[in-house]
Amino acid sequence: MSRFVIALAVGVAGLASAGCSDKFGGRVEVFGTVTLKGQPLKSGIVMFDALSGQDTGATAPIADGNYRIYRETGLKPGKYRIRVTAGDGKTAVNPLNPNEPPGPGGGTNIVSKELVPANWNRNSKEDRDVPDQSPFQLDLDIK
Repeated sequence: MSRFVIALAVGVAGLASAGCSDKFGGRVEVFGTVTLKGQPLKSGIVMFDALSGQDTGATAPIADGNYRIYRETGLKPGKYRIRVTAGDGKTAVNPLNPNEPPGPGGGTNIVSKELVPANWNRNSKEDRDVPDQSPFQLDLDIK
């Protein structure tokens, strides 16, 4: 009888621990707003690069001042370097000589002028902690 009770207890413990496992592997949903000089950033991209050994990073589109990284592909808790990029969508195609065609055969490609200052872009030092809390709101205010 005691073997049966022990086996039953082990089985119940195994089921309980299986039911508590995180199907997202510890990932966190992260969302928020992005403002540039006090105004919602119409479009762009926000990037999260892991700084504390996590095996996750993410890139999310910005639409009408909002971004979202869903938990299924989210970030594991830790410190991340954040970069934001957004183009004006109207800069001359040939920035070296706007009076010349854009290249062999013409074309309508647009080379956008970067709207986000370098300290939030290529020279970013904007580090943020993502906690073990899902969903987590992280608003980005670019001056």
